Amino acid sequence: MCLKHDESYFIFDAGTGIRGLGIELMELVEKSYDGNVIELNIFLSHTHWDHIQGLPFFQPAYDSRFKLNIYGSEKKDDMLEKTLSGQMNSVYFPVPMSQLSSELNVHVDLQALDISGVKVSSTDQNHPGGSTAFKASLDGGRTLVYATDNELDLQFHRDGSPKDKMGERYLKFISEVDYLIADGQYTDEEYLDKVGWGHTSLSLIHKIAHQAGVKNLIIYHHDPMHTDSILEDLSHKYMNQYESLTPAMQVIWAREGLTLQLRS
Repeated sequence: MCLKHDESYFIFDAGTGIRGLGIELMELVEKSYDGNVIELNIFLSHTHWDHIQGLPFFQPAYDSRFKLNIYGSEKKDDMLEKTLSGQMNSVYFPVPMSQLSSELNVHVDLQALDISGVKVSSTDQNHPGGSTAFKASLDGGRTLVYATDNELDLQFHRDGSPKDKMGERYLKFISEVDYLIADGQYTDEEYLDKVGWGHTSLSLIHKIAHQAGVKNLIIYHHDPMHTDSILEDLSHKYMNQYESLTPAMQVIWAREGLTLQLRS
């Protein structure tokens, strides 16, 4: 997921989708490059394969016109850089991370980040091995939260009220944000067989988001077993239900290539 603010780029996670983004960025650079280094800020929720395996195929990483700032949880300490370089070990990949042409910096300090006027805060999530949610606060009061790979069913009651301190922190973190990109991998029936897997049931994330006053909920991290037709049926079910409430909450289902203009 990529957020563009003025001339700054904020990229959340680096799964296989980042390859296509890299191609687009290279095309933009070839059309109009002013000679200044282009900074890309990449925020990793965690280092499971589906969130980092696109990085070795990210073309800007091989171009000296780019600078990559990669941010991850301080709880990973030096493990973050070791994990990223490890997946580019010669056993797995022909080019080591040390030979990338771009300037690459790995940061594990997520405190009080202010990047090109965008304030980025974070909170821990419930996922095997841990994960991190990020909030981007832009000028004009616009806010966006990226919160995937989080098992909210263990922190919240079925009515959307928090069970524990972690749930309370999450509710406060997403309170009245303009856009919440959230994990909604399972139907309620599917979740019964997936307790402890680190993902959230669809009905619960809708209840929590509406209770928190979220204006736009974007359902993300679809189950790989859900076909396009299944996702379309599920989207209509929840869109019709929550967009008719007062206050209304717009429900959007993420798809490849989706582009939105952030509004407060």
